[in-house]
Amino acid sequence: MQLLKLVEAQIQIGVPLPWNVRNRDCTLLLAKAYVVRNESQLEMLLERGMYVDAEEVRALAAAQAPPPRTIQSIYARWTGAIDTLELLLPALPDQKAGFAPRIHALATEILELAALDTDIALFMAVRQDQARHLRYGYSHSVYTALLALLMAQRLGWTPERILQLTQAALTMNASIADLQGQMAHQDHPVLDRQRALIRQHPHDSAALLERAGITDAGWLAAVRQHHEQVGGGGCPTGAAAVDEPAQVLRMADVFMARISPRTLRAPLSIQEAARQMFRDDQGGPLSMAVIKEMGIYPPGDLVQLASGELGVVLRRGAEARTPLVAAVSDAQGRSVTSTLQRDTSDPAYAVTGAATDRSLLARVPPERLYGYALDA
Repeated sequence: MQLLKLVEAQIQIGVPLPWNVRNRDCTLLLAKAYVVRNESQLEMLLERGMYVDAEEVRALAAAQAPPPRTIQSIYARWTGAIDTLELLLPALPDQKAGFAPRIHALATEILELAALDTDIALFMAVRQDQARHLRYGYSHSVYTALLALLMAQRLGWTPERILQLTQAALTMNASIADLQGQMAHQDHPVLDRQRALIRQHPHDSAALLERAGITDAGWLAAVRQHHEQVGGGGCPTGAAAVDEPAQVLRMADVFMARISPRTLRAPLSIQEAARQMFRDDQGGPLSMAVIKEMGIYPPGDLVQLASGELGVVLRRGAEARTPLVAAVSDAQGRSVTSTLQRDTSDPAYAVTGAATDRSLLARVPPERLYGYALDA
């Protein structure tokens, strides 16, 4: 038995002893939980010499230590954000007391994840999980919130406005989130009853939020207007005047929808979606914010290199056309087990264009590209 000598500071008068106290010969003096009653008793015990078994001290320290923090990868946190929204929105009418703080916490989590590693955030949004159409309504809202907040940051918005916008993006489709998943999964065109619900959903979603206790006028207006178009022609009212947050939401919403797969159609390439967005916006500040934020070849895009290799974009480069790429095939197009990073500012590895066959992406998990060490 290894003994440790106790000093006065380790004994509290009136507090039960946390271990057995012994003399230097290991004889038990005071049993665990004994209470030293006063100063004179403590002085007498200290004069005799008080010792404790080192093993008991270690056991007590282990028992009192806080539980180890669960480390969660950044990829799992993005998936967890989608899981959380999938729990929150269907129960929206019954959450009058608790919805606001929960959606605030989720919006804060997305802002934190975007700041933690924007390239990985864009990778998750661009790549998506093509096998999970039924969750599309929830994943789409999360990744639209990401793109909207990045746009707002580039436009120089205040943190308060950006948080408000993020919450609006997460809830803009509250009334049709499940319907969106069904429509992404179905193998037939949109039905008339589905189209009617889609047309009305901005007002229906805002009404759900109001019933859940949301009173933020800017948040509610952004949800109501996010399918309206400046000058008219949008839905559900065709209003000509549209607030800026709703304009940002509409652009992020449409862009993410265009690059998302459906059972009935393949997604547009990032480059084609960007061209259409730029044309629709007439090269305005909102479309330019998206293009400047993502680059021509954003993280998650599959590109062809001058070397003949196929590569997945890892990180945006100093120039829009020179991202950092991880080669995932050899020059003959065969998959490779090692992942070699390619600097596309080197002419030998320059990007010659986006790859048309994106099936290889499904076999390249983000952990292989970025590693496992990113944690919460």
